Amino acid sequence: MNEATTAVIVDALLEAGIDFVATLPEGNYQPLVAKIEAEPSITYVRLAREEEGVGICAGAFLGGKKPALLIMNAGFLDSSNALTTLNLMSGIPVVLLIGYSGGMSEFLWMHSQIGVATEPVLRALGIVYELAERLSEVKAQLFDAHMLASITRRPVALLLNKECLR
Repeated sequence: MNEATTAVIVDALLEAGIDFVATLPEGNYQPLVAKIEAEPSITYVRLAREEEGVGICAGAFLGGKKPALLIMNAGFLDSSNALTTLNLMSGIPVVLLIGYSGGMSEFLWMHSQIGVATEPVLRALGIVYELAERLSEVKAQLFDAHMLASITRRPVALLLNKECLR
């Protein structure tokens, strides 16, 4: 992930009004994590497991923050129970920024298995989502995701494909 990509995503977070981000120190987007951590307008929380981020983001929301959870799609699948029993049942919004591995350009078999389950699980949970295919569209998509999460009081997901994570 290069500096221009991380700048676009962090600017998009700030423009959307997101001021709290929780994530693993994931190797796929470590430069983005470093830029988020360095941004003084964003409270950053490092996670040990993705599903704990659901609870941490819920607490941040209840404390007046506007949270986002940055995870890979395997972490989203791990977190689906927490999202259902906490966010969906309690009306707690969170923007899910999901690194979407497993698409047509995937070369790792384990990611391809996770990729095919991501969208069906989002649909099954009733979580509105959009695929971010071009970095140039991320700012508008992230703004819209945050607005929709806020007015519906539900999680909303933005799936970041490989171009957005480069």
